[in-house]
Amino acid sequence: MSEFSELLTYYIHSKDIKTQELAHYCGLDRSNMYKVICGKRKPSSEEMVDKICKFLHLIPAEETELREAYEIAVLGHDNYYRRKDVLKFFSEFRLTAQQESFSGSDAVVGAELTPDGAVILNSRHEINHALSHIISRELNDSAGHLRLLFQPDFDYLMSFLAAESSRASGARIDHIICLNNDSKTTQSRRNYNLYCLKQVMTLYGSSSKYNCFYYYDNVASKTENISIFPYIVISRKYACLLSPDIQKGYITTEPASIRMLKEIFDRHMNRLTSLLCRIDSVVSQLEYTASLHPGHNTAYSFQMTPCLTPFLSQRLLEKYIAPDLPGRIHFLEKIKNYIQQMSSVYEADNITYIFSLKGVLHFIKTGKISEYPADAYFPLELPDRILLVRQLLNACRQKKYKMLKDNIGNIENELFLFVSQKKGYLMFPIDSGRNLIYLDIAEPGLLFTFYDFCENINEKMFYSSDETVRLLQKVLEKYRKQ
Repeated sequence: MSEFSELLTYYIHSKDIKTQELAHYCGLDRSNMYKVICGKRKPSSEEMVDKICKFLHLIPAEETELREAYEIAVLGHDNYYRRKDVLKFFSEFRLTAQQESFSGSDAVVGAELTPDGAVILNSRHEINHALSHIISRELNDSAGHLRLLFQPDFDYLMSFLAAESSRASGARIDHIICLNNDSKTTQSRRNYNLYCLKQVMTLYGSSSKYNCFYYYDNVASKTENISIFPYIVISRKYACLLSPDIQKGYITTEPASIRMLKEIFDRHMNRLTSLLCRIDSVVSQLEYTASLHPGHNTAYSFQMTPCLTPFLSQRLLEKYIAPDLPGRIHFLEKIKNYIQQMSSVYEADNITYIFSLKGVLHFIKTGKISEYPADAYFPLELPDRILLVRQLLNACRQKKYKMLKDNIGNIENELFLFVSQKKGYLMFPIDSGRNLIYLDIAEPGLLFTFYDFCENINEKMFYSSDETVRLLQKVLEKYRKQ
C-alpha cells in the first residue's frame, strides 16, 4: 500500500465511512474505489482528492496530510522530497552565522595531558572548546591554513568557522566532505547532498579563501562502520582527530605527526573535485555567465527580482554605470558584449525566466538591478524603471517570463540560480549587495537536483499569463501616476 492508501484507509475506518457512499460521491463504482483504498490505483486527479477530503470532513491538518500523500503517490517518494528540499533550500537561504559563546584561552580546560604532551578530549564540550581555540588562532593569521576533514552536519564547527572567517584576515581553508552516493532521501526525508551544500554556502560567503572538495561514499554506512578517528582538523601547530560521534578527540602538537597528516590530506585533496568553483571579479563573472549559453538545451533563470539584463540598452549602461568605477571602459565593453549574448539567448526561446511579483515591486521601488554589484552602478530613475517593467510585461505576453504567486526566499538576501542540464551557477550578494559571489555548480547530482526542481515547479505556484499581464499593468499604472 502507498502512504496515500494507508492514510485514506485510516480515515475511512476512524470516521466509520461507508465505501459505497464515498464511491458514489466521488463518481466511481465501488470496485474502483476499493482499488484506490488498497493502493492498486491512484486517484485520477486532484479534484477527486478534493471530493474525498470533503466527504470525510477532514480538518485542515488531516487534509494537508492526505494531499501531501497524494503528491507523493503521483511524483514518487524521492522526487517529492527532493523538490521539497530545494524549495526549502531557497526559502531558508541565509548567510548570517551566529557564533556560539565560548571563552577562548590557550589551554584546553578540562582536558587530560598525556606524557608526550598530547591532549585527550572526553566530551563534545571539550572538543568544541579546543577547536574554537585552534580555528580562531589559525584564521586570525593571514598566513594561516586550515585543513578540515569532517561532515557539514557538525553544526557548531560550521557556525564557528563562518563567524570567525568573516572577521579573519584571509587564511586559507581547505575542506574535504563526503557526499552520499545514494540519491535516495535519508530516513529523515532529507536530501543529504543538498543539505551539505546549504551548510557550506555560508562559508563561501564569509571567506574568500574557502574551498570545499568532495568524494562519494554511503554516508550512513560510513558513520556506522568501525572507524576510530574519521574526522580531522589540522592547523600549522595542531592536529585534532575526532571520533565518529564527535564525543572523543585527540590533539597532537608533535611536528612530525602534523607534517605527516598534512601530506596525507593534501594527497587526497589533489585527487578530488571542488564542490563549487568560486568566480570572484566582476569581469570574470561576466565572462563566465556569457559562457553559459544553453545552445539547444532548455535552461532556467530562477530569481525573485526579475532578470532585466536582456532589456538593458547602451543608453542605460552609459547613464547608470558609475563614472568612477575602476576599469569603467573595460567593464562597459564586457557588459555590452554580455548583454548582446544574453539577448541572443533570450531570442532563442529556450530559456524560462522565473520571478515573483514582490521582486518586481522591489525593483520598481529601489531601482536596483540585483544581477549586478551595487557599487558598479547608480539605481535607475523611476521613468527608466517603468520602461524596463514595460519590456518585462511584453516578455510575459510572449510567455518567456513566468511570475510566481509567492516569493521564495528573502529578496534582501536573495539566492539566484541559473541552470541547464549541463551547467549552472548559484549567485548571492554580500556586503549589502556591493559584491556578488558566483559559484559554479560542479557536482552533477546537485546540477540535476536544481534543474529537476525548475522543470517541475507546480503550475499552481505561478500566475497565469493573463493574470501576470494584468498585475504588471496595475503596477505600471500606479507608478506612472507618480
